[in-house]
Amino acid sequence: MFTHILDVFNSLKATGVVAFFVAVIPVVYKLINPYLQKKIATEKNVHAQQALELGLKLANVIVPELAVLAALSKSDRKKEAMRFVNDQLKANGFDLDYQVIAGLVEKAYQAYKATGADNHFAPITPAPVESENSQSAKSIDATGNVSQTSQATEKGGANA
Repeated sequence: MFTHILDVFNSLKATGVVAFFVAVIPVVYKLINPYLQKKIATEKNVHAQQALELGLKLANVIVPELAVLAALSKSDRKKEAMRFVNDQLKANGFDLDYQVIAGLVEKAYQAYKATGADNHFAPITPAPVESENSQSAKSIDATGNVSQTSQATEKGGANA
């Protein structure tokens, strides 16, 4: 009989431990879940920030290389730069949207243009050379503007 009473107390202890864990686990989950979600979101943001930084660095590397290729059109250069950046990002474990990569390449190109290194400006034609038969007289008015008058030289000498 004594053993029977001990068995009842042991089963009540086991039941109490199970009931304790059944009550504690949901409470702990409710308390810890917001912290876990915040940590996951922070890690995603850090990962996305790293992807953007690496993508911009890659775009800054490839844009000057492709800008000097006269054999490719501007759209082909951009497509090639985007392909390069996308391939390198995927090789490093990052996946960015097509439009984000296009924006990174465009940002790198605008920075490249701002340095004055872009060689795709409209060609500048030299000023026409004056002929020997005309004389040019330049005068500067009071406002500082230069005006040029051209007079033809006469070779006849009758009205000189």
